Amino acid sequence: MKILIPAIHYPPVIGGFEVFSQNMAERIGKTDDVFVVTSRVIGTPNYEAKNKLRIFRISPQALKDLSCSGSKFVLGSMIWIFFKSLILIKKEKIELVHAQGFLSGILSYIIKKITKIPYIITIQSADFSVYHRNLNFKPIVHFYGKLEKTIFKNAIFCHAISKHLEKHFHKYGIQKTIVIPNGADIEKFRPDLNKTITRKKLGFDTKNLIICVSRLEHKNGTHDLIAAANYLKQQINDFKIVICGSGSQKEQLEKMIEEFELGDRIFLLGSILYSKIPQYVAAADIFIRPSLAEGFGNVFIEAMATGIAVIGTPVGGIVDFIRNRETGLFCEPENPKDIAEKIKLLIDDKELRRKISENGKKMVEEVYSWDIIADSIKKLYYRIKDNN
Repeated sequence: MKILIPAIHYPPVIGGFEVFSQNMAERIGKTDDVFVVTSRVIGTPNYEAKNKLRIFRISPQALKDLSCSGSKFVLGSMIWIFFKSLILIKKEKIELVHAQGFLSGILSYIIKKITKIPYIITIQSADFSVYHRNLNFKPIVHFYGKLEKTIFKNAIFCHAISKHLEKHFHKYGIQKTIVIPNGADIEKFRPDLNKTITRKKLGFDTKNLIICVSRLEHKNGTHDLIAAANYLKQQINDFKIVICGSGSQKEQLEKMIEEFELGDRIFLLGSILYSKIPQYVAAADIFIRPSLAEGFGNVFIEAMATGIAVIGTPVGGIVDFIRNRETGLFCEPENPKDIAEKIKLLIDDKELRRKISENGKKMVEEVYSWDIIADSIKKLYYRIKDNN
C-alpha cells in the first residue's frame, strides 16, 4: 500500500504529532511504501530513505528553533508541502493520505478535492481556547470550528488518540471514528539501574530527582510546578526539579524561580535532543506535568516505560492511562499546594511509589508499545483500502 503523510513538522522537531508520525512512518515503512512530506530543518538532510520510507523536507526556509515556528514559516511550508504532495500522488500513485492534525487536514482536504484520494485525520488536541489563548475570540473560534468540521466530515476516517478526543469528533456528528493511543519506544525508554551514577554525570546529585518534559507553555502548567516547589522546599530538604523543554513562558518561569529563590532546586534545561530524553527521565524518581489540557500525554507513557512513578492532572487523555494510586497519581490542575503534596506523598511513601512504577511499566509494555500501536494503524489503512 502507498501512504502519503503531509506533516508540517517532523523529527528532529519534537511533539506529540512528530513522535507519532515518525513511529508510524518508520514501522509501517518496513513493509509498505510511506512518503512523508514536511518542512526543512537546519542540520537535517532534505531527503532520507529507510526501508520503504521516504522523507522529503521542502519549505522556503529551514527551521532553526525546534520548539517554535512562526506563522510565516508555517504558511510557506504548507504551500510547498501541498505542491510536492500533488507531484508524489501523481508519480507514485498514492492510495491514502494520513493527515496529522488541523493544518495537515486542510492540505489533505484540498488534495482530496483535486485528486479524489481519500484521507484519514489524526488529532492530538482539541482545547483551542487553552492551546491558543491569544486567539480566543468568538469570530476566530467560530471560523475555526466550521473549518474543523468540514475537514472531519470529508475524512474517510477520523482517528483520536484518546477517548476525550473522540468526543470532539462526536460533537460534530462524526460517526467514522476510532481510538488508537500514542505509545512509547520501550527499547529506548528503559529503567536505569544506576540512577546515582547517571545523576552525577548529568550534574543533578540529589536524593530526590523530579523531572518534567514539557514545552514551556501555559497549558502545560509548568508555572504551577514552580509555585509548588516553593511549598515543597518547606517540607523536603533534598530535592531537585529538572524541566526539559523551551517555549514562550521561559522568561516568566525564570523570574518565578528567582523570586522564590529556587535557583538551586529548579533547572530549566531548554530544548534537549529527543535521543537524550530517555537518559534524563530514567535517572529521575518522579515524572510530573500538571497540565491544564492534554490530548493524550505521550511523555507520561514514556516515563512509565522507564519504571518511574508519574503524577498528572485528570484532564483530557491522561485519564485513559492513569488510574489513581495504581498506575499514577492525580493532582489538581492549577493548585500548586496540592501538586506539592502529591510530590511529597511519593517521596515519603516508597511502597506506593514502587507499586505505581511497576504497574505503569507493565501497562506500557502490554498496551502502549509503538509496535502494537503501529500494527493497529496499519490494520486501519488496510480496512479502508478493502472497503474502497
